[in-house]
Amino acid sequence: MNKKNTLFGLESKSYEHEFDKTALKTMKALPGFDTVVNFFLNWTYIKWHVIELQGSNFLVTRESCPELYDLVHDVADTLDVRPLPRFYTQWGYNINGYTTGYKEDTLLVLNSGTVDLLEEDELRYVAGHEMGHIKSGHVIYHTMGELFNNAISQIPLVSSMSTPIYYALMYWIRMSEFTADRAGLLACQNIDAAISAIIKMSGLPIKYFEKMDKAAFIKQASEFKNSFSGFTDKAIKTITIASSSHPWTVLRAAELISWYESDNYRQLVESKSSIECCECHLQIPADSKKCPFCGNEDLCK
Repeated sequence: MNKKNTLFGLESKSYEHEFDKTALKTMKALPGFDTVVNFFLNWTYIKWHVIELQGSNFLVTRESCPELYDLVHDVADTLDVRPLPRFYTQWGYNINGYTTGYKEDTLLVLNSGTVDLLEEDELRYVAGHEMGHIKSGHVIYHTMGELFNNAISQIPLVSSMSTPIYYALMYWIRMSEFTADRAGLLACQNIDAAISAIIKMSGLPIKYFEKMDKAAFIKQASEFKNSFSGFTDKAIKTITIASSSHPWTVLRAAELISWYESDNYRQLVESKSSIECCECHLQIPADSKKCPFCGNEDLCK
């Protein structure tokens, strides 16, 4: 496994996207928002959802699937995420994953296609993306969004009573993906792998994976971000994605590249650097005088 620099003491607020923070503040200020939250986050609803997941999917543990478990555990270590969520895989060959749960009881779910179709650092990016939702406290509202969508499809009255809150929630969920993408990059510390994972999510056929042209996709992302600037174009873009849980993949790539090239990314990776203890081989803060795990003072610089 390709070990990464452990980012000790990493705080989500140090890399959260402004789109995410602004949308969250606006959503929480809406009249009736707290009432809707309390309705959807009733423990009975969430427990139903969690039980369904536990009964239908494969629980990944060190005993059942050690290599995959260790990779996800290492991603959690890299991002300083504690406690480690329960980790499941579910059948599905689109590259996708999600987190759900309530408070400390969080679950991370990856589609089997995510594991099969991605290289190690690409998988670290996707797992880190999901860990980013956990680290930033997104899970509670993402779970609410999933339950909200289920309720609207079954009870039309819910939609008519809470439309402003619903669209504000879905807008924030999309904006929160930009923050999670940054966490994914911090987890894999490989911009090429992050972009190639996004390209595969965008629909690149498997037989072309080895011929992937990242430069062409990056150009597409840049052109999309800077085009369609007229009022009508903006309105169409807003309407077509209003109920979606994710932003346009090409826009995600453009935003991630922009952040990768910023001082913020470089400072986070460099300031949270780690070294390996020569005795127990665990990652420890680079400024340590001795290993906090085994007490060894002979550190590998």
